[in-house]
Amino acid sequence: MTEYPEVEVVQLQFNYLDYDDASVQGRLNYEVCLKHKKPVIVMEPVRGGALVKLPPAAQKVFDSLNGGSNASYAIRYAASFDNIIMTLSGMGNMEMMLDNIGYMKDFKPLNEAEFQAVSKVCKILKSQNLIGCTDCKYCVAGCPANIPIPTLFACLNSHNAYGGWGGGMYYEIHTSSAGKASDCVECGACETVCPQHLEIRSLLKKVAQQFEK
Repeated sequence: MTEYPEVEVVQLQFNYLDYDDASVQGRLNYEVCLKHKKPVIVMEPVRGGALVKLPPAAQKVFDSLNGGSNASYAIRYAASFDNIIMTLSGMGNMEMMLDNIGYMKDFKPLNEAEFQAVSKVCKILKSQNLIGCTDCKYCVAGCPANIPIPTLFACLNSHNAYGGWGGGMYYEIHTSSAGKASDCVECGACETVCPQHLEIRSLLKKVAQQFEK
C-alpha cells in the first residue's frame, strides 16, 4: 500500500475463522487497509462453505440464537466491519440466493450476543484441529498422482468432526477412480499454489494413516 498508493480497493479473504489465523492473517491485512484508507471487498466469508456445515457443538450455539442461517452469521460478521464495501458469496441454488438477499437487503451488523456466538463457534472449530482447506482445487491441477486433495481432506475433517463411518466410506468412493493419499510423490507442487499455505504433503500422510490402515 505504501509502494503503490494508487491502489483503489483491496480484496481480502476475511471470515471469523481466519481473522486471527497465522497463515491467512485476516485481521492484520484488514488493519493495513484501514491504515491506508482503502475500501475492502471480502472473499471467502463462509470459507468455501466450511462455515455453513458445522459440527453439532458449533451448530448448537447458532441454534440457540433462534435466528438466521449459518451463512448469514458468517457473511454478516464480515460485513459488520468498517470499510467493508462488498462481501462476495458463492451461491449454488435459489435457496442460497434468497437467504443472502433476505438478510443483506436490510443489513444489520451482528449484535453483541451474535458476536459472542461467533466467537464460541470459532473456538469449537479450532479445537477440533480440522484442516483449513477451502476446496479451491488449485492443488489438484498439477498433481502428478491425480489425488483429489481437497476432497480427501474433507473426508478427514468429516471423520474428525463427526466420527462414524462416513469419512471412510467417502474416502473409498473418491479414491476408486483417482489417487489415494499414499500415492503422493511429495513433489510439493500443491503447496506452492495453496492459498492457505497448508503443509499438504504432511497432511496427506495423516489422511493415509486414518483411511488406509
